[in-house]
Amino acid sequence: MRAVSVLLVGIGGLFGAIARYAVDTWVSDATRTSFPLGTLLVNASGSFALGLLFALTAERGPLPEELRLPLGVGFLGAYTTFSTFALESLRLAHSGSWTMAVMNVVGSVLLGLVAVVAGVAVGRAAG
Repeated sequence: MRAVSVLLVGIGGLFGAIARYAVDTWVSDATRTSFPLGTLLVNASGSFALGLLFALTAERGPLPEELRLPLGVGFLGAYTTFSTFALESLRLAHSGSWTMAVMNVVGSVLLGLVAVVAGVAVGRAAG
């Protein structure tokens, strides 16, 4: 493992984590709901961005490692919040909010799939 690669992933992750926190906080403050809408939005937008990055790089030619690592592994790895999504779904279920827990699981999975398909489509159309 190259030290430069580790540093690039770390820098991308720093900005991804900050973006994740900013988006989640902004959405939570704006909506004031117990439903984890911020996490849902982060997962959907992260899925879109990963689909777009995939279409623009893997299908058209490799993106240089100096960009692929900080963007894909670092930024998007820190930005998307699947583990948070799982914990929030469990907390909703444990609190008796089964409907909201199921809505979060189904909504995150379906919206994530739609977003990644849309990202791929936009990426393919960009060329």
